[in-house]
Amino acid sequence: MKEKYTLADDGFVGYWHPSDHHKGRAIIVFPGSGADYELTRKGSQFLRKAGWSCLIVGFAGWEGLPEDPVLTPVEYAERAVKVLKSAGFEKIAMYGISAGAKYAITAASLIPDVSLVIAGSPFDYTTEAFKGTKALNKSTFSWRGKPLAYDKTVTLHRNIISVLLRTAFSKKYGMRRMLRGCYDENVQTEKARIKVENMHADILMQCPGYDDCWPSDEAVPRMKKKLEECAYPYRVRATVYKKGSHLLCGDLSGSPEYLRSMRKILQAEYADQNACNKARKDSMKEALEFLDGWR
Repeated sequence: MKEKYTLADDGFVGYWHPSDHHKGRAIIVFPGSGADYELTRKGSQFLRKAGWSCLIVGFAGWEGLPEDPVLTPVEYAERAVKVLKSAGFEKIAMYGISAGAKYAITAASLIPDVSLVIAGSPFDYTTEAFKGTKALNKSTFSWRGKPLAYDKTVTLHRNIISVLLRTAFSKKYGMRRMLRGCYDENVQTEKARIKVENMHADILMQCPGYDDCWPSDEAVPRMKKKLEECAYPYRVRATVYKKGSHLLCGDLSGSPEYLRSMRKILQAEYADQNACNKARKDSMKEALEFLDGWR
């Protein structure tokens, strides 16, 4: 294994953090939306402290990658899996928060070699790519050179200023739930649903009681129900942290500036930072316990 993988030489951007424990098993770590390598490294350090080897893989905004996920190849994840398999890792997990969680479940639904997924505040539909406030009429993800079916980001096809003002001053959403207000306008279609039932992996899904960013609080029980209906043969755990925020299952103790910025954006973080910190701590503990049951 190399310390660093580049798009030009390896077909993906990644950083290798090995451990001497849990031989033959490794975790591919994906960043959340807008998270750089350093924030992702710090946020996932609880996995490495527990002795897990991690390959941190970016899919947008990192060296050589487009700033925003636009037709982002799921093959980045597939290439990372192949690198680990060729290095002798027999069991491969994927872990992500927010956009990283969505990328992880998308990848696991398409790559049968993934045998465990940890998804913090995931969303289960592929959505339209955008840049700033401009809708691009393209999917966020692609596979085998073809775009994955997606649902339009409805608000970006309207007068965005009026939409944001209406959302910001509404009793239901307000300033710190504007993102959620925009996502709630989307119309979800079956063709854009991420087919989690196609995974061959244990899955741990976590969400807050109400997600200020996007409706992971609806997505997690929806995915759990789908897996139960199809008699999914692998472990499934879906946990709701009622007093948590969108930022679950990541160690943000070393990123105080980031947390302060999130208090301005997310109502849950603004209302009760201590409760959110506890939910994060509990969700990380649960993730490590789930990993201990990986067979």
